[in-house]
Amino acid sequence: MRNKKAFEIQFNWIFVLVAGAAIMLFFTAVIVKQKSLSEASSQSIVLKSIEAIVTSAGVSTDTTSIIGIPDSDIEAGCGRIALGKASRQYQSLILFSPNKITGDKLVMQTLAFSIPYRATNLLYMTSPKVRYIIITGNKNDYKNLAKDINKTLPSSIEKEYHETIPSIKDKNNPQIKLIILGDIGANDISLAGLNKMKDQDVTAIKATITGPNRGGIEFYQKANSVFELKGRSQYLTKAGLMGAVYSNSMELYECSMKNAFQRLGLVTKVYNERRNKLVKDPPASQREGQCNQLYNQARSPLLEIERKSSEFNIANSDSIAGAADALAGMNKRLQELSCPLIY
Repeated sequence: MRNKKAFEIQFNWIFVLVAGAAIMLFFTAVIVKQKSLSEASSQSIVLKSIEAIVTSAGVSTDTTSIIGIPDSDIEAGCGRIALGKASRQYQSLILFSPNKITGDKLVMQTLAFSIPYRATNLLYMTSPKVRYIIITGNKNDYKNLAKDINKTLPSSIEKEYHETIPSIKDKNNPQIKLIILGDIGANDISLAGLNKMKDQDVTAIKATITGPNRGGIEFYQKANSVFELKGRSQYLTKAGLMGAVYSNSMELYECSMKNAFQRLGLVTKVYNERRNKLVKDPPASQREGQCNQLYNQARSPLLEIERKSSEFNIANSDSIAGAADALAGMNKRLQELSCPLIY
């Protein structure tokens, strides 16, 4: 009888423990689920805020803003922005940024992409925690470009300007981006002070000037104690160069530039249609005849820009730059003759 009673007591305790464990597991699952839903909701709100900024970037030019967000890890890819499990895919996204942004603040900037007329706005996104280091040599043209980049970068981010090679030390920034100009090579710069940083968190570009408002770009990433060349590309206009400054990979940079070129092609088609409508046939005066001559001459550079905008590469960029210079000269002459302008 005692054994039976003892067995019943033991069984009751086992039942209580099992039931208690089941209840605890149930409530733990509910809490984890609620936390997951809350995080997903927060991530979705942040992404919607970024989406609104991306949309408005097409309207606002030459603006800079600081956006407060919940502490987040935002990942940027080609046509894609992701935050945890939430993500947004964009068909023609023009956004230059590091691959990953951490923190509770975003710095957003827009600049007009004009060659020679405004084709679109370029949107840049970064964190105040990212450290930008501009290094230039003794050549005046590169000094002027370096100063222009330094002035264009928002004051709200951490940036440095050097006219000699600095000794770079780790200041606990999540990422460091070097912008190298002039006769300084990427591996002239010692990375010994950054040994504790992950290779993917230390990147660099070296920009060269190949013509008015255009040049080449080399992309680098830290590989232990030296820089490793990751690829070569090119830029058109200061706005395009700033895209390379903000991007820490050639793939992200060229993805957005490809979309910017596609937009340029569409806008150019509209300006070519306008040019065609401006032709007076027959001209009513000698001045109108001079205007017609310039309108007809402008057809060739406009078609060249439209054709070469189909793909972003070095050859097409050079062709567009040359056609844009010629078109700008024609538009200036039209202004001098008091003719309606093409753009």
